[in-house]
Amino acid sequence: MELKEISPEAIMDNIFKLIGKDWMLVTAGTDVSFNTMTAAWGGLGVLWDKKICFCVIRPTRYTYTFMEKHEGFTLSFFEEQYRGALTYCGTKSGKDVDKIAQTGLTPVFDNGIIYFSEARLVIVCRKIGSSA
Repeated sequence: MELKEISPEAIMDNIFKLIGKDWMLVTAGTDVSFNTMTAAWGGLGVLWDKKICFCVIRPTRYTYTFMEKHEGFTLSFFEEQYRGALTYCGTKSGKDVDKIAQTGLTPVFDNGIIYFSEARLVIVCRKIGSSA
């Protein structure tokens, strides 16, 4: 999938369902080294007149290091047929397994960000803050 830029207001999905029920992959890193994990928490909103997303990654998670090291990250959303891949990415650590090989997902490296070609919606994010 090639990304087509839209404004956040153009996202027609119910954000509560999209994140809480459908889940997402949070991905950060480079084309040389990256990790992705499943998340079913977070949100979109407005903070200090900026459109933002927030996601909470525990410091014990392998993805946390990638999120701290890199300014950009993506939130990728998939159709139901990829539920197994999201389940796998949420139950296995990228420290121990090759999630990409095991799930068959196709990473796309574009302008310093990573997303998956199978995703139906990708939100490209730039970090404005973090806290441990």
